[in-house]
Amino acid sequence: METNQIYNRELKEHLVNSAIGVLLDNELVTQEEFPGLSVTMGYLFSKDDGQLEALFAIGFTGKVFFFAVQNGKLMMVDINADMFHQTVEFYKANHPCLLNEELPETKIQKKRREKNNKFVGKKKIAVADRLMTRWNDDEVELRSLEDICKRAVACFFVIQIACDIGQGNYQEGLDYFKPYIEKFGLMDQLNDKEKKIVDGTYEMQDAIDMDWAYEAYWALCWSLGLVKDISDASDVCDCDKAIGFVMKCNSVEEFMKKCKLRSKEDILDMLDLYFRYNWAINDAKVNAGTSIGALNPSIVIERRRGLEWIVTGDVNDWYDLTLPA
Repeated sequence: METNQIYNRELKEHLVNSAIGVLLDNELVTQEEFPGLSVTMGYLFSKDDGQLEALFAIGFTGKVFFFAVQNGKLMMVDINADMFHQTVEFYKANHPCLLNEELPETKIQKKRREKNNKFVGKKKIAVADRLMTRWNDDEVELRSLEDICKRAVACFFVIQIACDIGQGNYQEGLDYFKPYIEKFGLMDQLNDKEKKIVDGTYEMQDAIDMDWAYEAYWALCWSLGLVKDISDASDVCDCDKAIGFVMKCNSVEEFMKKCKLRSKEDILDMLDLYFRYNWAINDAKVNAGTSIGALNPSIVIERRRGLEWIVTGDVNDWYDLTLPA
Protein backbone atom coordinates (compact mmCIF):
# COMPACT_ATOMS: atom_id res chain seq x y z
CA MET A 1 0.00 0.00 0.00
CA GLU A 2 1.28 3.46 -0.86
CA THR A 3 1.91 5.72 2.13
CA ASN A 4 2.15 9.49 2.20
CA GLN A 5 5.47 10.47 3.82
CA ILE A 6 5.08 14.24 3.52
CA TYR A 7 4.99 14.53 7.32
CA ASN A 8 8.10 12.40 7.86
CA ARG A 9 10.48 15.15 8.98
CA GLU A 10 13.59 12.97 9.23
CA LEU A 11 13.05 11.56 5.74
CA LYS A 12 12.50 14.98 4.23
CA GLU A 13 15.60 16.41 5.88
CA HIS A 14 17.64 13.44 4.64
CA LEU A 15 16.51 14.02 1.05
CA VAL A 16 17.11 17.76 1.21
CA ASN A 17 20.58 17.31 2.71
CA SER A 18 21.43 14.79 -0.03
CA ALA A 19 20.22 17.22 -2.70
CA ILE A 20 22.26 20.06 -1.20
CA GLY A 21 25.27 17.75 -1.31
CA VAL A 22 24.71 17.27 -5.04
CA LEU A 23 24.55 21.04 -5.56
CA LEU A 24 27.74 21.62 -3.57
CA ASP A 25 29.62 18.80 -5.29
CA ASN A 26 28.73 20.27 -8.68
CA GLU A 27 29.59 23.80 -7.53
CA LEU A 28 26.09 25.04 -8.37
CA VAL A 29 25.81 26.80 -5.00
CA THR A 30 28.18 27.87 -2.24
CA GLN A 31 27.95 27.80 1.54
CA GLU A 32 27.59 31.59 1.49
CA GLU A 33 24.24 31.25 -0.30
CA PHE A 34 22.68 29.10 2.42
CA PRO A 35 20.99 31.97 4.32
CA GLY A 36 18.66 32.32 1.31
CA LEU A 37 17.81 28.61 1.17
CA SER A 38 14.19 27.49 0.87
CA VAL A 39 12.58 24.11 0.27
CA THR A 40 9.20 23.33 -1.30
CA MET A 41 8.14 19.70 -1.01
CA GLY A 42 5.72 18.78 -3.82
CA TYR A 43 5.05 15.19 -2.81
CA LEU A 44 6.76 12.35 -0.98
CA PHE A 45 5.39 8.84 -0.64
CA SER A 46 6.54 5.24 -0.36
CA LYS A 47 5.29 2.68 -2.88
CA ASP A 48 4.05 -0.85 -2.30
CA ASP A 49 7.61 -2.17 -2.55
CA GLY A 50 8.91 0.43 -0.08
CA GLN A 51 10.74 2.57 -2.63
CA LEU A 52 10.29 6.32 -2.50
CA GLU A 53 8.79 8.71 -5.02
CA ALA A 54 9.30 12.44 -4.46
CA LEU A 55 9.46 15.83 -6.13
CA PHE A 56 10.76 18.93 -4.41
CA ALA A 57 12.38 22.29 -5.11
CA ILE A 58 15.36 23.89 -3.39
CA GLY A 59 15.59 27.63 -3.82
CA PHE A 60 18.38 30.10 -3.17
CA THR A 61 18.37 33.82 -3.88
CA GLY A 62 17.87 34.01 -7.65
CA LYS A 63 18.17 30.24 -8.17
CA VAL A 64 15.78 27.28 -8.01
CA PHE A 65 16.74 23.62 -8.46
CA PHE A 66 14.27 20.76 -8.83
CA PHE A 67 14.89 17.23 -7.58
CA ALA A 68 12.97 14.00 -8.01
CA VAL A 69 13.22 10.58 -6.41
CA GLN A 70 12.19 7.74 -8.68
CA ASN A 71 12.71 4.05 -7.98
CA GLY A 72 14.56 5.10 -4.86
CA LYS A 73 17.13 7.21 -6.74
CA LEU A 74 17.66 10.95 -6.22
CA MET A 75 18.21 13.04 -9.36
CA MET A 76 18.15 16.65 -10.46
CA VAL A 77 15.43 17.31 -13.06
CA ASP A 78 15.25 20.00 -15.74
CA ILE A 79 11.79 21.51 -15.22
CA ASN A 80 10.37 24.93 -14.41
CA ALA A 81 7.93 26.10 -11.74
CA ASP A 82 4.83 25.50 -13.90
CA MET A 83 5.92 21.96 -14.72
CA PHE A 84 6.67 21.36 -11.05
CA HIS A 85 3.15 22.30 -9.98
CA GLN A 86 1.53 20.43 -12.87
CA THR A 87 3.43 17.29 -11.95
CA VAL A 88 2.44 17.61 -8.29
CA GLU A 89 -1.24 17.95 -9.24
CA PHE A 90 -0.97 14.94 -11.57
CA TYR A 91 0.51 12.78 -8.83
CA LYS A 92 -2.10 13.90 -6.33
CA ALA A 93 -4.84 12.98 -8.78
CA ASN A 94 -3.37 9.53 -9.37
CA HIS A 95 -2.11 8.59 -5.93
CA PRO A 96 -4.94 8.84 -3.37
CA CYS A 97 -2.55 8.50 -0.45
CA LEU A 98 -1.37 12.07 -1.14
CA LEU A 99 -4.86 13.43 -0.51
CA ASN A 100 -6.43 11.16 2.05
CA GLU A 101 -3.76 10.85 4.71
CA GLU A 102 -4.87 12.17 8.08
CA LEU A 103 -2.57 14.71 9.69
CA PRO A 104 -0.68 13.03 12.57
CA GLU A 105 -1.27 15.92 14.94
CA THR A 106 -2.46 16.35 18.51
CA LYS A 107 -5.56 18.35 19.39
CA ILE A 108 -3.33 21.23 20.51
CA GLN A 109 -1.43 21.15 17.22
CA LYS A 110 -4.65 21.10 15.20
CA LYS A 111 -6.04 24.06 17.13
CA ARG A 112 -2.77 25.96 16.63
CA ARG A 113 -2.68 25.19 12.90
CA GLU A 114 -6.27 26.24 12.30
CA LYS A 115 -5.95 29.42 14.37
CA ASN A 116 -2.75 30.56 12.68
CA ASN A 117 -3.98 29.67 9.19
CA LYS A 118 -7.00 31.87 9.80
CA PHE A 119 -4.76 34.71 10.98
CA VAL A 120 -2.41 34.34 8.00
CA GLY A 121 -5.34 34.36 5.57
CA LYS A 122 -6.66 37.63 7.00
CA LYS A 123 -3.30 39.21 6.21
CA LYS A 124 -3.70 38.27 2.51
CA ILE A 125 -0.83 35.81 2.80
CA ALA A 126 -0.96 32.42 1.09
CA VAL A 127 -2.14 29.63 3.41
CA ALA A 128 -1.06 25.99 3.37
CA ASP A 129 -4.13 24.46 5.00
CA ARG A 130 -2.48 21.11 5.68
CA LEU A 131 0.92 22.41 6.76
CA MET A 132 1.23 20.67 10.12
CA THR A 133 2.94 22.45 12.99
CA ARG A 134 6.42 21.03 13.58
CA TRP A 135 6.35 21.13 17.39
CA ASN A 136 4.63 18.85 19.86
CA ASP A 137 4.12 20.69 23.17
CA ASP A 138 4.79 17.53 25.16
CA GLU A 139 8.21 17.09 23.53
CA VAL A 140 9.41 20.71 23.74
CA GLU A 141 11.38 22.14 26.65
CA LEU A 142 12.06 25.87 26.63
CA ARG A 143 15.47 27.23 27.46
CA SER A 144 15.72 28.84 30.86
CA LEU A 145 15.01 32.50 31.54
CA GLU A 146 18.69 33.01 32.37
CA ASP A 147 19.92 31.40 29.14
CA ILE A 148 17.54 33.45 27.00
CA CYS A 149 18.52 36.66 28.80
CA LYS A 150 22.22 35.99 28.31
CA ARG A 151 21.70 35.25 24.62
CA ALA A 152 19.65 38.41 24.17
CA VAL A 153 22.13 40.71 25.90
CA ALA A 154 25.22 39.18 24.28
CA CYS A 155 23.62 39.43 20.86
CA PHE A 156 22.56 43.02 21.50
CA PHE A 157 26.06 44.26 22.30
CA VAL A 158 27.58 42.62 19.22
CA ILE A 159 24.80 44.06 17.04
CA GLN A 160 25.90 47.53 18.11
CA ILE A 161 29.48 46.82 17.03
CA ALA A 162 28.23 45.41 13.71
CA CYS A 163 26.16 48.55 13.12
CA ASP A 164 29.30 50.64 13.64
CA ILE A 165 31.07 48.52 11.02
CA GLY A 166 28.42 49.61 8.54
CA GLN A 167 29.12 53.22 9.49
CA GLY A 168 32.88 52.81 9.13
CA ASN A 169 33.42 53.14 12.89
CA TYR A 170 34.42 49.58 13.83
CA GLN A 171 37.18 50.39 16.29
CA GLU A 172 35.10 53.03 18.01
CA GLY A 173 32.19 50.62 18.42
CA LEU A 174 34.48 47.81 19.58
CA ASP A 175 36.17 50.02 22.17
CA TYR A 176 32.80 51.11 23.54
CA PHE A 177 30.81 47.86 23.58
CA LYS A 178 33.41 45.12 24.16
CA PRO A 179 33.92 46.30 27.77
CA TYR A 180 30.17 45.88 28.28
CA ILE A 181 30.37 42.27 27.06
CA GLU A 182 33.21 41.65 29.52
CA LYS A 183 31.49 43.51 32.35
CA PHE A 184 28.31 41.43 31.90
CA GLY A 185 30.40 38.23 31.77
CA LEU A 186 29.18 37.24 28.31
CA MET A 187 32.33 36.55 26.30
CA ASP A 188 31.66 32.81 26.56
CA GLN A 189 28.09 33.30 25.31
CA LEU A 190 29.06 34.56 21.83
CA ASN A 191 28.39 32.38 18.80
CA ASP A 192 30.93 31.99 16.00
CA LYS A 193 29.69 34.93 13.95
CA GLU A 194 29.62 37.19 17.00
CA LYS A 195 33.16 36.14 17.94
CA LYS A 196 34.37 37.17 14.49
CA ILE A 197 32.85 40.61 14.96
CA VAL A 198 34.54 41.03 18.34
CA ASP A 199 37.97 39.65 17.40
CA GLY A 200 38.13 41.47 14.06
CA THR A 201 38.16 38.41 11.78
CA TYR A 202 34.71 39.15 10.35
CA GLU A 203 33.74 39.58 6.71
CA MET A 204 31.19 42.17 5.62
CA GLN A 205 28.50 39.51 5.30
CA ASP A 206 28.97 38.72 9.00
CA ALA A 207 28.33 42.37 9.82
CA ILE A 208 25.24 42.42 7.59
CA ASP A 209 23.93 39.23 9.23
CA MET A 210 24.49 40.70 12.69
CA ASP A 211 22.64 43.86 11.71
CA TRP A 212 19.60 41.71 10.83
CA ALA A 213 20.07 39.80 14.11
CA TYR A 214 18.25 42.77 15.67
CA GLU A 215 15.07 40.91 14.66
CA ALA A 216 16.16 37.66 16.34
CA TYR A 217 16.98 39.71 19.44
CA TRP A 218 13.53 41.37 19.19
CA ALA A 219 11.88 37.94 19.13
CA LEU A 220 13.79 37.02 22.31
CA CYS A 221 12.63 40.25 23.91
CA TRP A 222 9.05 39.32 23.02
CA SER A 223 9.49 35.90 24.63
CA LEU A 224 10.81 37.68 27.74
CA GLY A 225 7.68 39.84 27.96
CA LEU A 226 9.45 43.08 27.05
CA VAL A 227 7.69 43.43 23.67
CA LYS A 228 3.91 43.29 23.44
CA ASP A 229 3.47 41.67 20.02
CA ILE A 230 5.55 40.53 17.04
CA SER A 231 2.83 38.99 14.87
CA ASP A 232 3.31 41.77 12.30
CA ALA A 233 6.40 40.85 10.29
CA SER A 234 6.29 43.77 7.87
CA ASP A 235 8.24 46.45 9.78
CA VAL A 236 11.60 46.28 11.52
CA CYS A 237 11.82 46.38 15.29
CA ASP A 238 11.84 49.58 17.35
CA CYS A 239 15.59 50.10 17.73
CA ASP A 240 15.25 52.79 20.40
CA LYS A 241 13.23 50.45 22.62
CA ALA A 242 15.58 47.56 21.81
CA ILE A 243 18.54 49.62 22.99
CA GLY A 244 16.77 50.82 26.14
CA PHE A 245 16.00 47.28 27.32
CA VAL A 246 19.70 46.60 27.86
CA MET A 247 21.49 49.93 28.21
CA LYS A 248 19.47 50.86 31.29
CA CYS A 249 20.88 47.80 33.09
CA ASN A 250 24.25 47.22 34.73
CA SER A 251 24.25 43.42 34.68
CA VAL A 252 22.48 40.38 33.26
CA GLU A 253 20.85 39.90 36.65
CA GLU A 254 19.37 43.39 36.49
CA PHE A 255 18.10 42.71 32.97
CA MET A 256 16.54 39.43 34.14
CA LYS A 257 14.55 41.23 36.83
CA LYS A 258 12.72 43.13 34.07
CA CYS A 259 11.75 39.92 32.28
CA LYS A 260 9.06 37.29 32.62
CA LEU A 261 9.25 34.32 30.25
CA ARG A 262 6.08 33.72 28.27
CA SER A 263 4.38 30.33 28.42
CA LYS A 264 5.43 27.44 26.22
CA GLU A 265 2.03 27.55 24.52
CA ASP A 266 2.40 31.26 23.64
CA ILE A 267 5.92 30.80 22.29
CA LEU A 268 4.97 27.77 20.19
CA ASP A 269 1.91 29.62 18.87
CA MET A 270 4.11 32.48 17.68
CA LEU A 271 6.78 30.16 16.31
CA ASP A 272 4.15 28.27 14.32
CA LEU A 273 2.85 31.56 12.90
CA TYR A 274 6.35 32.42 11.70
CA PHE A 275 6.69 28.89 10.31
CA ARG A 276 3.65 29.64 8.13
CA TYR A 277 5.02 33.02 7.12
CA ASN A 278 8.25 31.24 6.17
CA TRP A 279 6.32 28.70 4.08
CA ALA A 280 4.64 31.47 2.08
CA ILE A 281 7.98 33.17 1.45
CA ASN A 282 9.55 29.90 0.31
CA ASP A 283 6.64 28.98 -1.94
CA ALA A 284 6.71 32.42 -3.57
CA LYS A 285 10.25 31.63 -4.80
CA VAL A 286 8.93 28.83 -7.02
CA ASN A 287 5.35 30.02 -7.55
CA ALA A 288 4.89 33.59 -8.71
CA GLY A 289 1.21 33.43 -7.75
CA THR A 290 1.92 32.95 -4.05
CA SER A 291 1.06 36.05 -2.03
CA ILE A 292 3.23 37.04 0.93
CA GLY A 293 1.23 40.17 1.72
CA ALA A 294 3.38 42.79 3.42
CA LEU A 295 5.84 40.28 4.91
CA ASN A 296 9.51 41.23 5.01
CA PRO A 297 11.36 37.94 4.33
CA SER A 298 14.46 38.91 6.32
CA ILE A 299 12.36 39.84 9.35
CA VAL A 300 10.51 36.53 9.14
CA ILE A 301 13.70 34.47 8.97
CA GLU A 302 15.48 36.25 11.81
CA ARG A 303 12.55 36.31 14.21
CA ARG A 304 11.90 32.66 13.50
CA ARG A 305 15.59 31.97 14.17
CA GLY A 306 15.29 33.52 17.62
CA LEU A 307 12.11 31.62 18.46
CA GLU A 308 13.53 28.33 17.13
CA TRP A 309 16.59 28.75 19.33
CA ILE A 310 14.40 29.01 22.41
CA VAL A 311 12.84 25.59 21.76
CA THR A 312 15.93 23.83 20.36
CA GLY A 313 18.11 23.06 23.33
CA ASP A 314 20.61 20.85 21.49
CA VAL A 315 21.83 23.62 19.13
CA ASN A 316 23.77 26.42 20.84
CA ASP A 317 24.69 28.55 17.81
CA TRP A 318 21.46 29.77 16.24
CA TYR A 319 23.20 30.12 12.87
CA ASP A 320 23.54 26.32 12.89
CA LEU A 321 19.75 25.92 13.03
CA THR A 322 17.97 24.63 9.95
CA LEU A 323 14.74 26.49 9.22
CA PRO A 324 12.72 24.23 6.90
CA ALA A 325 9.21 25.23 5.91
